Amino acid sequence: MWVLATDIDNTLTGQETALRELAAQLDALQRQELLFLILATGRRLEQVLSGFAGEGLPRPKAIISQVGTEIYLPPFAPEMAPLAAWKERLLRSFSRRRALRFLEGIEGLEMQPEMYNTALKVSVFLHRAPDPEAAAALVRERVAASDADDQYRVVWSSGKHLDIIPAQAGKGNAIQFLLEHKSLDAQRLVVAGDSGNDLSMFRVAPRGIVVANAQPELQRLRDEAHEGLFFATAECAAGVAQGLRHFGILRETSSARES
Repeated sequence: MWVLATDIDNTLTGQETALRELAAQLDALQRQELLFLILATGRRLEQVLSGFAGEGLPRPKAIISQVGTEIYLPPFAPEMAPLAAWKERLLRSFSRRRALRFLEGIEGLEMQPEMYNTALKVSVFLHRAPDPEAAAALVRERVAASDADDQYRVVWSSGKHLDIIPAQAGKGNAIQFLLEHKSLDAQRLVVAGDSGNDLSMFRVAPRGIVVANAQPELQRLRDEAHEGLFFATAECAAGVAQGLRHFGILRETSSARES
């Protein structure tokens, strides 16, 4: 069975027709038990669930939300609790109060809405800072200077969003946890994304799809010349589909139908 872990915003979403076509193909793979689909996103759970009907998102076997700090398994429902084993692991070494100290005095910093600031995540906007990249670098330097790299991870994406999360969190680590939890084959993992908060997924997967509209932080992966990386020439869901065809996964659906 293949495992596909994909971001949502600007990776699946962005082209309605392409998403509808891809969602139908992914649903077919799942019905045939050829695919375990994971949606890995910065969104809150409720925003993912509303996207099934409102945006045509495919229904997954697992949801990783809030930049890898929460994991949900079906049956999905609003207000449901995240997977306790993952939450408890992350809470062991994360102090929100200490995380906030790394942000003190940074000019132009703006807290993201309360719904995105949880017990396991400090989330801010930095696009109003005089130099957003330098501000993000400063936060990373403060974490390193405090000898706290083993407790806190700084996630910078899209030239705007900065999150401080537990070092053991992030989309990549959450995926690895799910692979073990569900006894899935790590060598059959494919990831897809468009921005910096997806980078940790590419660090744990043997195959990855970078959509054509990806932010510079993912386009830099070209320098690594990793044979398992596919850089799509199409954007959003069309780019994901292009990558899945490259790896032979969508063709596998066709073969199964013909047999």
